[in-house]
Amino acid sequence: MPASLEAFLRPRSIALIGASHRPNSLGGRVTARLFGSGYRGRLIPVNPRPDPIHGIAPVASVTQAAGPIDLALIAIPRDAVRGAVLECLDKRIPAICVVTAGFKEVDAEGAALERELVALVRAGGARMIGPNCMGITNTSPQCSFDATFSPVPPLAGPIGFASQSGALGVAVLNICHQRQIGFSQFVSMGNKADVAEDDLLEAWEDDPEVLVIAMYLESVRDPQRFLAAARRVTKKKPVVVVKAGRTAAGARAASSHTGALAGADQGAEALFRQAGVLRVDTVEEMLETALALSRCALPAGNRVAVLTNAGGPGIMAADALDRAGLRVAELEPATRDALRALLPREAAVTNPVDMIASAGPAEYGACLDLLLRDPGVDAAVPVVVTPPAHDALDVLASLDASAAGCAKPVLGVFMVGEDLKRLAATPGAIPTFPQPEGAARALADMVRSARWRGAGPGTPFEGAADDAAIAVRLAARAAAGGGYLDAAATWQVLDAAAIPGAAWRALPAGSGMAALADAAEAVGFPVVLKATGDALVHKSDAGGVALDLRDRTAVERAVAAMSSALVRAGQVPDSWEWFVQAFRPGGREVIVGATRDPHYGPLVMFGLGGRFVEVFHDVVFGLAPLAREDAERMVRGIRGLALLTGTRGEAGVDLAPAVETLGRVARLMERHPSIAELDLNPLLLYPEAGRAAAVDARIRVAAAPAPEPGGAR
Repeated sequence: MPASLEAFLRPRSIALIGASHRPNSLGGRVTARLFGSGYRGRLIPVNPRPDPIHGIAPVASVTQAAGPIDLALIAIPRDAVRGAVLECLDKRIPAICVVTAGFKEVDAEGAALERELVALVRAGGARMIGPNCMGITNTSPQCSFDATFSPVPPLAGPIGFASQSGALGVAVLNICHQRQIGFSQFVSMGNKADVAEDDLLEAWEDDPEVLVIAMYLESVRDPQRFLAAARRVTKKKPVVVVKAGRTAAGARAASSHTGALAGADQGAEALFRQAGVLRVDTVEEMLETALALSRCALPAGNRVAVLTNAGGPGIMAADALDRAGLRVAELEPATRDALRALLPREAAVTNPVDMIASAGPAEYGACLDLLLRDPGVDAAVPVVVTPPAHDALDVLASLDASAAGCAKPVLGVFMVGEDLKRLAATPGAIPTFPQPEGAARALADMVRSARWRGAGPGTPFEGAADDAAIAVRLAARAAAGGGYLDAAATWQVLDAAAIPGAAWRALPAGSGMAALADAAEAVGFPVVLKATGDALVHKSDAGGVALDLRDRTAVERAVAAMSSALVRAGQVPDSWEWFVQAFRPGGREVIVGATRDPHYGPLVMFGLGGRFVEVFHDVVFGLAPLAREDAERMVRGIRGLALLTGTRGEAGVDLAPAVETLGRVARLMERHPSIAELDLNPLLLYPEAGRAAAVDARIRVAAAPAPEPGGAR
């Protein structure tokens, strides 16, 4: 654990600035929780009144306290916080937690004060959690303290939990009491003015008391730092995140396909995917997944056995597993024979295994033991409907006995109503769920975590690009106020970036038919003729594209017809440029694109391309820089992958060029920040190894920033 956070999470002494007897005050609630938590270190109440607090005489200021102090908790009115922080810095307290609210979440004055606090703390060599937070808890016996104002204390357990929302942190602790889920450490980050989620990832990375990290986030302060930390941490232990803000009230206007498809949440989604973080939709899913991960070994695969005493719930479980991307395992003949010998004739011994309603603890334990021994089973989900003649706790005990010592995870579904709390409170028991869907989601996350842990480190893309030539083309457009590159500059940039494309020639407006025919001959027949220009966003809709022109005569006829069509569509004569490109028939159309998210940085996109890209929305985003494995996951992550790999006897295409193109586009965006948006649509993929060609492309460049006043002339 970094030394800068050790004082927060394992303090040897704690000062509470604002300690109070008043039960309804903020300081009073924190005081009651802290002094009642069994903390073994030294507690220093800070209050100008001399009356003892919980039997300890307070000091008027932390500067008057004897000896060193590791952690200061501040729970006083906002206007007094600055002075308290300065006193903490004078005392050389390394960790400061500001519980007080009323900062940037309230008004501009509060935001300015918050910025000042951060500057003071950093200049003083300290760290700060908050402001506007709920506090900190550590439940380990060696350092048990609860410095929060939660109405319920957290239960002990192996989960480290961080919440950006204090109110939601309280709600989570309430839910955890009902489900008997425990935390080793809990941190309410509040406004994240200093300490944030990336710091806590590093703090918990090698902490043996934290087996699983869970987080509720509304934002990611530093995406690149989070990515670097999370990619490392998730190879050691799972990280489960609920990230609020999946939708936006209004979509950002964008003229490229990629910009239109990159919604408010794509940056976060790409970040978590590339970091190996398990993103879930709800707090309940976060807690259930964290519970399963903290109590079970990771599965070796996705083949699941279902064991039940009722047919309907067993079918529900099988459906839930299938929807979660898991497989209902095919049982070995020997397993089915053993089950048949053990169960009544009416029982079903295929998967799901239905033992019928008479099954009790003995049958559950014996059948689970057989299923876990099957080499074709990676995990098991026993589903228990209230046994007519047995106690559900006895069934749980029998399942626990069979699961003990087995490397395969067992997630129990107990559809038993109020008994669930009794079951969850059983020490060391398998994780229990009230419905099959929760168990299926958690198990699917466990499979994803296992696959991520088993994958090697990211492999960087190789290959050179002519960055100097690219920079020249981009700088000229940026200096002219930004906007889309013309066709010639676009393809010059792509060629310099080693992105595969069909051979081309660009000719200015007013070029004669003979010149266009000569260009087509130089490219090599058959060719495509296009009209390009700032006003021609969708060229084909305006009649600005002619395909499969096989000789000079066909080119000349196309020029005449296209000129007339464009004028009828409202284009000014000779306002467009001509673009001649080698015709590449066949192939499967995909899109590779990129946009620049204002917070997450360059996003790269892959999906099914062509005219219907914004209809099907079958795209996946990644965050630059991309490792080769990231690009491969993107290509294989679209819903319509079978259209590329082959279906109904149709040959598939080679996906390697798509992976390579994604890497080169990501590199282009990373090296050249003036590129705002980029589309290769379509990029054609073919069955032949290595064959691919981009046949249409657009690159939008941001305007160069205005020179600062008083700068060099």
